[in-house]
Amino acid sequence: MSKQHFVFAKYSAGITLIELLLVIALIALIGAATTPFLSRFVLQTNHDTTIDNLISSIRKAQTYAMDGKNGETWGVCNTSGMIRFYSGSCGSPTYQENFSIPGSISLSGLSDTTFNQRGEPSGTLSISISSDIDNNTVVINSAGGITVN
Repeated sequence: MSKQHFVFAKYSAGITLIELLLVIALIALIGAATTPFLSRFVLQTNHDTTIDNLISSIRKAQTYAMDGKNGETWGVCNTSGMIRFYSGSCGSPTYQENFSIPGSISLSGLSDTTFNQRGEPSGTLSISISSDIDNNTVVINSAGGITVN
């Protein structure tokens, strides 16, 4: 008669509870370490996007006014936490594009501004854009030139 020997594997397939806990702990540690960088990135992106939306709205209003598009008055205003590019009037526009201002951003100094056919604003503006990350001032001079400080 022959003897049969069964060999049992010392380790079975799968993961242990300790290995699972170690992986979860590493993921939590990496997440906790990257949170400040991610929040700073989001704040900086919101700040830069607000400046870009403001400048693009102003330039678009100037261009449309200089082109005499639809024989309308074109302008930019700040209404209900939004940057509004419009034709007609800010309160009752015949056309509008609205850009939301994130809650982390403070925008001041943007009044209802229209542009004439030479691209000149109805008044000079000094618009302040502030956040926890940065502070910038967008200045529109009487000739319609824009500078960002």
